[in-house]
Amino acid sequence: MTAPRAGVRLLVVDDEEQILELLDLTLSIQGYEVCPAGSGPRALEVLAAEHIDVIVMDVLMVPWDGFETVRRMAAQYGAALPPVVFLSGLARPAVMPELGPDVVQEYLVKPFRPSQLVERIEEARRRKASI
Repeated sequence: MTAPRAGVRLLVVDDEEQILELLDLTLSIQGYEVCPAGSGPRALEVLAAEHIDVIVMDVLMVPWDGFETVRRMAAQYGAALPPVVFLSGLARPAVMPELGPDVVQEYLVKPFRPSQLVERIEEARRRKASI
């Protein structure tokens, strides 16, 4: 029997190499296929080249933060943009930045357990599928 996450491809974006490697390992163990990117510009390149089911995006990055990166993705892909799970060491903003009408998003505050990240990824997939 195939694992429920087999074949689910994640674009994981973080500008801290050690965090990116840890997320890659953690999510691979959970059965996901991981496409890592160390910056917003690199994430756009990966998204253009690979089939991606969910984007896992750090918020605090340079040169573009996670919100700006997703704005650029949304401008390019519109409703075809995969759902996004934002990761941040900061509390969820009271008002989330406007990212576009078609952006399905979840938000997870660091530190978190791997099971919490998996829950957010799967919830983002469910929400996108219901649109």
